Amino acid sequence: MKMGMDEASAKRLSRPSPDVVLRRLHEVDEVTCRKKVEKLNELILEMLFFSEELTIAIDFTVIPYYGEENPMLVSDSRLPGTDLGIKFAVLSVVEEGKTITLKARQVGPLESKVSVLEELLDYAEKLLDPSLVLLDRGFYSFEAIKELKSRNTGFIMPANKTKPVKEICKKFKKGEISSETDYAVSGRKGEEEVRLLLTEKETENGTEIHPFITNLNIDPDEASENYSWRWRIETNIRELEKFKPFTTSRSMKLRRLYFLISILLYNLWILTRNGKEHPRGHEFKDWLKIELISYKVLKKSRAKPPPLPTLA
Repeated sequence: MKMGMDEASAKRLSRPSPDVVLRRLHEVDEVTCRKKVEKLNELILEMLFFSEELTIAIDFTVIPYYGEENPMLVSDSRLPGTDLGIKFAVLSVVEEGKTITLKARQVGPLESKVSVLEELLDYAEKLLDPSLVLLDRGFYSFEAIKELKSRNTGFIMPANKTKPVKEICKKFKKGEISSETDYAVSGRKGEEEVRLLLTEKETENGTEIHPFITNLNIDPDEASENYSWRWRIETNIRELEKFKPFTTSRSMKLRRLYFLISILLYNLWILTRNGKEHPRGHEFKDWLKIELISYKVLKKSRAKPPPLPTLA
């Protein structure tokens, strides 16, 4: 936790030694560790929210990796200084002032996005009743939409600008069609009916058309407004970096554990804020350091045996 708060590596530690810390981390049972963190996240969820009807978001994030290739790495040309990265799927609650990460796991290069989506939705439904699922266009597929519709879960995601979607956008821009239309997303195994909603946004390059797909009976402006909440998961993911220990290790296990530590610290920070602006990140870190020192002192004092009774 200290490494996470200082955004430092084990090599910067003097006591205990870096070798001791890393050896003990490699001995940690990762499955047990993950279950404990997720259990704590469930407690934080209960403390932060009175209702189970919450908006959730599912996204992927890729952390740059500098080193030798590994079968679990993914290729991404957008990464700074490398084209290799560690990909995580992240499930978050995205409510105002209370965005927390419920679950995250590493995703391999050959894993199906739909299987990951199914796993995260199953987990979310065990803890709460999702009122809305926000996804990025990476999930735009017949298979993913079929999975979402099978759960009777409301969802919003941007539409891929395929040739048919581009044609619809052009007709809308010319005023030939309305901003709402029925649309079928096709796949090898069939097609799924959705509503295609079109919104306009003024940019430096002129008016841009933003298409969304949904299974909800809402208008385009409402869909755009609801979808804007998804940026909270992106902010959430960036904020995790403030609590993640630094490492150059090739070990995927160690990097997964460090990601779990960052989630734990971030969620504790959100719990202490409880929807407010304070404490800021650095204030929370200072407070937690004092709490850990106090805990250590109290633990030592409790460990001391009681004094022997004196004879009269």
